[in-house]
Amino acid sequence: MPSTGLALRILVRVLRLRCPHCGGGHVLNRRAGVNDRCAECNFRFERSEENYFMGAMFFNFMMGTSLFVAALLAIIAFSGPTIPWDMLQYVLPILLAVCMVVLYPVSKVVWLAVDVMLRPVTAPELV
Repeated sequence: MPSTGLALRILVRVLRLRCPHCGGGHVLNRRAGVNDRCAECNFRFERSEENYFMGAMFFNFMMGTSLFVAALLAIIAFSGPTIPWDMLQYVLPILLAVCMVVLYPVSKVVWLAVDVMLRPVTAPELV
């Protein structure tokens, strides 16, 4: 298991959307796609050959669902005695779908960081 210090360093790198190994290079390119390698340390971001970012879908679901629940609770808490259930029924699922699409590139960075924490980078991955 990684130490608390390493986990915090990687968390900061994730929040900045930087390489989880060195913290220098950008993981995402301008079109929200994943770069092949880090510009600083030459770390290959797709660590296995096939379907590497399938785990990112789990993190995407977790982040989107958490935002959905937070928005629902905030609307219920701040709407007073009359909760707009009709509006919530139509607007929140649309917002959830939009959040899932927007957060998918970020979830790839989160997945990559979790993988680096649990399976440290080896020398052949930097060549």
